[in-house]
Amino acid sequence: MFDRRHLALALAVVATSAGCTTLDKAIGSIPIFTTMQDQIAIRPFEGPLDSNMQKQFTFHFVPPDGSVPITGHEDSLDLYTSDLRNIPNPVPATPASIERGGKIFDTYCIVCHGPQGHGDGTVSGRFMGIVPALTTDQAKGRSDGYLYAIIREGRGAMPRYGDKIRDHIDRWNVVNYVRTLQAQ
Repeated sequence: MFDRRHLALALAVVATSAGCTTLDKAIGSIPIFTTMQDQIAIRPFEGPLDSNMQKQFTFHFVPPDGSVPITGHEDSLDLYTSDLRNIPNPVPATPASIERGGKIFDTYCIVCHGPQGHGDGTVSGRFMGIVPALTTDQAKGRSDGYLYAIIREGRGAMPRYGDKIRDHIDRWNVVNYVRTLQAQ
C-alpha cells in the first residue's frame, strides 16, 4: 500500500504542520492533557463550587480586627466644626491603660512634648518654642475628645498620628496617660 516515498511524504507533512503551532497547542489537542487549560478558576473572595463545578455563592468576608481600612482612613473627624467635648472616652483610666498609653507616648510623643509633657522634648528646640506643654491649665481644660482628635488628626505644627497609632483604643490610652501627667 504505502511505499517509502508515500511514508516520507506523510512524515514531511506532519513535521511541517507541527512546526506551525506551539508545543502547548499541540499537546493541548490531546484530550488527556487539557485538564489544566479547562479548569474553572476561583477568584479571591468567591465561594466554593458545587458538585457540578458551578459557583454556589459569593462570600462576604469581614476584615479581621485591627486591619487597616482599604480606604486608608477612618470616618471623618472635623476638628473645626465638631464639638469635640461630646466625644466620650470609652477607655477607663486603669493602670493597664495608663501603662500602655505611657509606652506609646514614649514612642511617639516624648521627642516633642518631653518625658513629663512640658514641651521640652529633644527636638522641641528646633521648633522655636511652639511645642505646647500638655500640663498647662489650657491643656488640662481640653476635653478627652479634643486630645484624641489632636492625636488622630494633628493640628498646626503637630502632624497627625492616627496613621501611626492605628488602634483607636491605643489613642485613648495615650489620652489617659496625658491625664496622669497633668495630675502630677
